[in-house]
Amino acid sequence: MSANNIATSTERINRLKIVLVEQNRTGKWLAEQLGKNEATISRWCSNSAQPSLEMLIRIASILNVDPRKLINGNNID
Repeated sequence: MSANNIATSTERINRLKIVLVEQNRTGKWLAEQLGKNEATISRWCSNSAQPSLEMLIRIASILNVDPRKLINGNNID
């Protein structure tokens, strides 16, 4: 895999942090809902790591949003 295929820290692949703010929720709250470490949620929110597709769907269910709302590049209303 070339360096061009790897997301840089400036790329915003997911919108998790934005959706949490919109819903007045915290990373700590989401970590508790998922049974995950807060540090993991923080990495997802900062886009330094990405949740699996299965986890993204689970997060969307918990937040009661379309999973596509959690991914940048989609303008789903």
